[in-house]
Amino acid sequence: MNAFNQAVEAVIQANTTTSHSKPRICKHCGREVPMMEVEVFGRKRMVQPVCECEAEEKKKFEEEAEKVQRKKDINKLFSIHNLGERFKESSIDSFMPRPGAENVYKFSKIYVNEFDSWGEESLILWGVPGNGKSHLAAAIANELDSKGKIVVFISMPELLEKIRSTFNKESHETEDKIMKALQDCDLLIIDDIGAEKVTEWVEDIIFRIVDGRYRKKKPILATSNLRPDLLADKIGERSYDRLTEMSQSIENKSTSYRKEKAAKRMQRFMK
Repeated sequence: MNAFNQAVEAVIQANTTTSHSKPRICKHCGREVPMMEVEVFGRKRMVQPVCECEAEEKKKFEEEAEKVQRKKDINKLFSIHNLGERFKESSIDSFMPRPGAENVYKFSKIYVNEFDSWGEESLILWGVPGNGKSHLAAAIANELDSKGKIVVFISMPELLEKIRSTFNKESHETEDKIMKALQDCDLLIIDDIGAEKVTEWVEDIIFRIVDGRYRKKKPILATSNLRPDLLADKIGERSYDRLTEMSQSIENKSTSYRKEKAAKRMQRFMK
């Protein structure tokens, strides 16, 4: 018997159960799992399949193991715990919606609660600087992270700088690894998109990120100080076209909280 025939025989024997074997009882549901006849390389044999619930349990285990490894790999590059002191405790409930921020607050809360059912539906939160857009984005990141989702939160300027740093030969990170992490996470949050200086390289990087998420049908949440129709000049027409197709734009109409704090501080000094 040649090596190939020996391999065939080994497969057949490994999957063959004699008619005298005891019926298999599933350890999960307690049901008897009947044998079935199959044809293996032209020879009919009785084999013992696993119960459907065992197969489902194995599938869930493998998916969970894959997710744990995926989160570990992504967190090496983009840890949600690197949000910084200002945003690491941000939550939807701790956000105080000031006049003009009511809609963006309600929409953010719905987005967190219904994230799984929204699929690739994305958001653009926009408005004047300092009115709480980044706080809400960080709150969404923290809330979804607590639910086991893999979230990347990073500002656009910081992300571009992170990619540029890979050009250094001594860098342990690579552009390919960064791009893979940006494509594989459950939600990519880009803070302050449109703040970067426009160059061909920047446009190309942004398009690769946006287009990669678009093709995988994975959502993006972006914040910007610019009106959505002005983003095209900052991120490129191709990225703008993809992003607007994926996204619901919501304006935070409240005024700058930072300016209000500065004005109140000045008033105290003027008394």
